[in-house]
Amino acid sequence: MKCLIPVHQESFPKNSIKRADSLCDEVEILYVLDKKIIEKVEDEASYILPTHAIENLEEFVINMHKQEAEKTLSEFKRAHATVSFVVGEFYESVAKAVLKSAPDMIMQDSFMRGLLSVNAPLWVDSGKKIKECCMFISSVKMLARTKKNIEFAEELCRRLNSKLYIYYVPGDEAGLSALRPLGNIVDRPRGELYIMSREHHIKVPRKKAVLIL
Repeated sequence: MKCLIPVHQESFPKNSIKRADSLCDEVEILYVLDKKIIEKVEDEASYILPTHAIENLEEFVINMHKQEAEKTLSEFKRAHATVSFVVGEFYESVAKAVLKSAPDMIMQDSFMRGLLSVNAPLWVDSGKKIKECCMFISSVKMLARTKKNIEFAEELCRRLNSKLYIYYVPGDEAGLSALRPLGNIVDRPRGELYIMSREHHIKVPRKKAVLIL
């Protein structure tokens, strides 16, 4: 299993990095430095530095952040990790990286709505131990797709050494009958990881981890 962990200069997803080391086989750290940060530093420095010094300032800032990006590799003990460094807009850079490397999911510590437009499952980590996973299903109209999502969830739960439960939101008997052969049905949400589709994702309590497919 392969994941992509985007990092930018204002946040360091330590929960996701720790989780990915035990959960994934391959991890790509994408460190994104926003061009606006460089421009802001140059604007501030123009008041105190001579022109020839400002010309080298962009290179200095980039090298400083590259060093920070490389440091993240020391966090991994088991998974094979690589780091990529780009200067650009955050969401655009993530979308390009997903197209290039096709990860199984993106991992973050906080919910970023802009990542829902990227074509990859989004994991938001709580940092808590996960003993049980609960998959929310709102419709059985596309059962083949639902089965595929359940298989992906089962593999994740196996790697987490946790149990997977299915919570069918509408609760009608026809839908429950279709889902019973696919897993353990529960009548209310449970567990530390909530799994749901991006079409029907709900607000999740802060203490829960969430995977949006």
